Amino acid sequence: MRLKTVIAALSLSLVCVMPHTSFADTLKLTGTQGQNTDGYYVYPYYLTVTGPGGTNTLVSMSCLNFNREITIGQTWNVNVYSVAGIAPSDKVDGESGGDILADAYLYNQYTGANAQLTSEIQFAIWSIMDTSTMTSGNTNGAFDTNASILAAAALAAAKSSNLNVSQFANDYLFVPSDTYTSGEPQEFMTNPAPLAVTPEPTSLLLLGTGLLGAVGILRRSPVKAHAKH
Repeated sequence: MRLKTVIAALSLSLVCVMPHTSFADTLKLTGTQGQNTDGYYVYPYYLTVTGPGGTNTLVSMSCLNFNREITIGQTWNVNVYSVAGIAPSDKVDGESGGDILADAYLYNQYTGANAQLTSEIQFAIWSIMDTSTMTSGNTNGAFDTNASILAAAALAAAKSSNLNVSQFANDYLFVPSDTYTSGEPQEFMTNPAPLAVTPEPTSLLLLGTGLLGAVGILRRSPVKAHAKH
């Protein structure tokens, strides 16, 4: 998720809609340690995770959407899913399972990446979920050719008939579980799952799929303009 530089404040981009299943776990945005690329902070973002297992602080995560915003210190409810249990044809939080897997494919490339590659991976992840925004000029040129190439390769790998889902065995997706009217949190991903959380059964992934089409348009709302320096 992008973190913009604003006068006397920082904010993060986001988007997501999810049917109710449980409110067992929560996330709290603590801050970011990622570098600033063209005015947007990139992976890693640090969050506090609270669930029945207790509380884990400063858990490193990647955000999956560019649109929408949250603020440092904001807390929201989530459901947690194993990425390995998601099929390309599934619908998760209004997004295709193939897109989720492509983002996980990219997420696993953060390990060992230098600062420039980390930025390119983050922008590639954002572009998969919010393609129209990332290619419309709203990113001030931050979405470059290398990020585009990375995104295309990840999408091809995720939709391949030879996809080996075991590579995502330790990747976990955090999906907002509340109903939001504005400022809605987005999806995050981490590896491995923090001890505090209670991952949902894979069968719940498709709960409410029939309703997602009606609300999916919400994730395409325009990004609010902010001054940056």
